[in-house]
Amino acid sequence: MEEEIIDHVIWEEENRGDYRISIVARLKAPNLYNVQYMVRLENPDEEAIDYMLSLDGFKKLGRLCLALSKFCKESIIADEKQVKTLQKLLTVENIQNYVKISAMKNKKARE
Repeated sequence: MEEEIIDHVIWEEENRGDYRISIVARLKAPNLYNVQYMVRLENPDEEAIDYMLSLDGFKKLGRLCLALSKFCKESIIADEKQVKTLQKLLTVENIQNYVKISAMKNKKARE
């Protein structure tokens, strides 16, 4: 007899193209002793990729998402000549540093 797999979706979002991203907790599965957490990506045909992250991986992903939520508010327009430069500049470290610097500037402006 096959043991049931129980996946609990903690959060999900679907885009206009019917692609979905979700954070899933696997609560029960064969040979599963601890809850497993994963990022699940699904296409419109419901084909899914589950990516298991370590706790440190989730922490890093969370920090990047927080920084991106602030960074994406900046309007960046690039022509063909600037694309290669932007590729070099748009790194996790640079995005997070930019957000930190912006926060310090905003704090000083309020004081």
